[in-house]
Order: sequence, then C-alpha cells, then structure tokens
Amino acid sequence: MRADETELQMCVRHVAEQEDRVARQDILVERIRERRSPKLDDSLQLLAEMRDLLGKMHEHVARLRQGDSKPGGVAV
Repeated sequence: MRADETELQMCVRHVAEQEDRVARQDILVERIRERRSPKLDDSLQLLAEMRDLLGKMHEHVARLRQGDSKPGGVAV
C-alpha cells in the first residue's frame, strides 16, 4: 500500500492493474490462436485464471465499500 492511499484505494488500483493485464493477455491469446500455436490451451487456462482472480478482486472491493474485508461478511 502506498503511503498516500487507503486500503480501498489500493484495492481499486490493483483491480485496474489486473484489468490491464487481462486486456493484454486477451491480445496475446488472439495472436497465439492466429498462429495455431500448441500453447493455446495453456494460454486460455491462464487467461481464465486471471479473469477468475479479477472477479475475486472486484468482490473484495465491493466488501470493502460495504465495510467488510473478509468473505462471509466478517467486519474488520
């Protein structure tokens, strides 16, 4: 966490950074697909995992905005 940001601000920043990573990976996967690379399946799996993580990150931000930071609604 940067000295000038709250936990929520840090999480929002991390979400934006992950969204950029996912967008770049989308482009790379398309290139791999066009080249008919044998690495396509691995690339698609990685992209799916990145999207899953991004979804969890969005959920965490939503919990922080509601005053919770842990799954299950446990307030901190």
